[in-house]
Amino acid sequence: MSAQAKAEDYEVKAGLETLSGFQVVGLSKIISGHEQASEEINQLWQDFFQMQIAHHIPERLDDVIYAVYSDYEGDHTKPYRLTLGYRMKTDFEPSGDLGTLHHVHVEDGDYALMSAAGEQPKALMETWTAIWQSDLDRSFKTDFEVYGQRFFEEGVHEVLVAVGVKL
Repeated sequence: MSAQAKAEDYEVKAGLETLSGFQVVGLSKIISGHEQASEEINQLWQDFFQMQIAHHIPERLDDVIYAVYSDYEGDHTKPYRLTLGYRMKTDFEPSGDLGTLHHVHVEDGDYALMSAAGEQPKALMETWTAIWQSDLDRSFKTDFEVYGQRFFEEGVHEVLVAVGVKL
C-alpha cells in the first residue's frame, strides 16, 4: 500500500512520510494572513457547504474532503491560498466546465503527518498552534488536511493534517 493510501485511510497517525502529489478541485480563496485567517477560513467553509461543491465535481474520486494550503507568500502569517475540494484522477485535466472552481496540485514531497481528533474545530486549532510553535522546517509549498470517514464518525472527528517539510 502506498504512503498516500495509508495517509488517506488514517493508518498513519503521526510521523514523516514521502507522499506522491495529487490534484484537488474545489472552492478557493486567498487568505490574507494570520490575524483575519479564522474569519476568512470559516466563511470559505460556509460557502463550500452552502454551494454544495460536491455536486459540481462529478469527476471526483470519492467524498473525502481536502483542505489544501498553497501559494504561500512567506510563512503562515503571510497571504496563502486555501482550496476546499475533492481529489481528482491523476490524469485529470481541468476544463471550463468547472466554472469558478480552482484546481491545485499537491506537490510530491516529505510531509509531517499529525492527527487532530476530538472536539472540532478545537482539536484542529490546537494541532495547527503546535505546528506554528514547533521547530519543523516547513517547505511552505503545499500542506493539506484530510476530512475522511473518521472525521464524520461519532466521538472521533479526526482530521489528518499533512505539513510539507524539508528533510
